Amino acid sequence: MPSRAVKHIVLIKFKDHMTDDQIKEVIDGYRALPGRIEAMKGFEWGTDVSVEGLSEGYTHCFVTTFENIDGRNAYLPHPAHQAYVEKLLPCVDKLLVLDYHPQEVILD
Repeated sequence: MPSRAVKHIVLIKFKDHMTDDQIKEVIDGYRALPGRIEAMKGFEWGTDVSVEGLSEGYTHCFVTTFENIDGRNAYLPHPAHQAYVEKLLPCVDKLLVLDYHPQEVILD
């Protein structure tokens, strides 16, 4: 079977007491990981701009791309990732993680 890319999606709802500066610090910590973890081949993030009202309180989305499942598996226990998770978890009210293999993209 050929190697298949993996997308790692993290949705976060920060605790209400978190200030903008504290949230920025958490985001900056995540943004620094691709420079420390070789398996991270792509990284992007953003805040919810949906008008549908279906976000269930999640405000931030982070997407990491790995070349394959082995890359994702190397990332999860990586010391830099584990250290980041220890700092992240006390800051979040809700966290959702989903990994998937991207399928075809159709653009008109």
